[in-house]
Amino acid sequence: MKKFLQNFDDYINGILHGFDRIILKGHIKHFYYNNNFYYFLTQENVKLKDFKNYVLKVTDDIKTHIKLLIEKEGCYSEYLTSTKTSKEKIAKRILEENPDKVGLLCVLSVVEPCYTLTVKYNKATAKLEKKHEYRKCLHYYFYYNDRDLGLMHVRFQTWFPFTIQIYINGKEYVKKQLAKENIQFTSYDNCITSVSDLQRAQEIADQFVEKKWTKVFDHFARQVNSFLPRIEEIFSQHGYYWFIEQSEYASDVLFKDREALEMVFPYFIEYASLCQMGENIFTFFGRKAHLHYQGEAVSDRKHYWNQGFRIKFTLDKNSLKFYDKFSVLRIETTINNASAFKTINPNPQGKKKWVPMGKNISNLYRYAEVTRKCNERYLDSLAALNQTNILDKAVESLCHPKKIRLSKNSIKERQYSALNPLKDFNCKAFNAVMNGAYMMKGFTTKQLTDALIALNAFKQEQCSNIKKLRAKVGRFIAQLRAHKIVTKLPRTHRYRVNKSGMEIISRIVMFKKIDLKFC
Repeated sequence: MKKFLQNFDDYINGILHGFDRIILKGHIKHFYYNNNFYYFLTQENVKLKDFKNYVLKVTDDIKTHIKLLIEKEGCYSEYLTSTKTSKEKIAKRILEENPDKVGLLCVLSVVEPCYTLTVKYNKATAKLEKKHEYRKCLHYYFYYNDRDLGLMHVRFQTWFPFTIQIYINGKEYVKKQLAKENIQFTSYDNCITSVSDLQRAQEIADQFVEKKWTKVFDHFARQVNSFLPRIEEIFSQHGYYWFIEQSEYASDVLFKDREALEMVFPYFIEYASLCQMGENIFTFFGRKAHLHYQGEAVSDRKHYWNQGFRIKFTLDKNSLKFYDKFSVLRIETTINNASAFKTINPNPQGKKKWVPMGKNISNLYRYAEVTRKCNERYLDSLAALNQTNILDKAVESLCHPKKIRLSKNSIKERQYSALNPLKDFNCKAFNAVMNGAYMMKGFTTKQLTDALIALNAFKQEQCSNIKKLRAKVGRFIAQLRAHKIVTKLPRTHRYRVNKSGMEIISRIVMFKKIDLKFC
């Protein structure tokens, strides 16, 4: 990351790392262990056949408690008839109308699908048994303007097993702490665009993982779930266990202004589209690419109307993306599949070894470590882009003939002609060899010939003789090898663009697309 800071020091004020969106889920795990569910009903003197009536009563008691809470807080409440209604927009509108209000802003209710515990008749055993069922039930959304966490919400399921989902935002937390310490800052949406004391802001963001989150979330759970004290009483004070469902960790590059970002952002977009794919994606996530990998490494680019571009790389359901927000370039890693990363075995009695990372809230510090490293690796890759000198000496050398032995079996060196970097055929060939499909296993002469035919690189009369076309493409590949653009894979007839070749080709194509405005 130091190289990135050195290369773009004239454009930026610094980088602020920290958590963005975090979604957590609270589960009462004791309902799932062994026969605990039946033990709970026994303690409540409820027979299996009476389970439905019992749950309806409990749910009604919870609804009554929530109505009393709404009256006590004097906050807005609404039943939503559609799940597509934006609850966050309603909460933000209420916050704009009451900017000084702290605590519960509003309570929104809606019927949504969820996983529940119920009792069903089993024909095989001729008995009533506990079952997991996917069904719809009433959910409450509690939106808070918290003193420490800012705008957040708690989603509460009113049917067994009373699952809770909590949404918090690390950037909101940082802004609240900066305001408390009277540190001047400006923000756009949920990102900080400038701050008078960047070092202190980073310290606050780093302290986020040190907060005793279990106590914080337990406090919210007791507010919304009036039945929780009885559950804890039966299960010996064991209530909710908190897990990280999804987390986003953002590295915000604070540019001096919007104009400074717009000067370099198009180059970042083109460089990512042309060069950062295949094996690079594994590198960003700290992984090594291997032929036995069964998953997908995907890169995609989207243009949102009136908003700008977003580049996204996905591996094992986790993603890394970058986009612009006013004068901020945001690099953001999202973890959906925690087991794709490793952590040291936390069991003090067990042998210390690397094991798949779990979703427990105690691993939040590790989430911060691995995602920050992902962001920094990506910033390191952007440092390879030299936007101030598109046609450097490496590109210029293509214009000179090369004398080289491509094979160890060759008796003497052979001279290969120069390449015209801006020739239409050469540019189409450069686009073809940079195809993400060839990043892992490379390409053959036949594959490149077919790709060039699809790109209309040959005249119509030339396409009638495929044999001659393949011979021409074979000579072109040899020319690329002589100029050290592509490398032959050992013991195969396949070729792949090497690292230096990626940089050279990307600069040529970007020069033609951006500087010459050629598409």
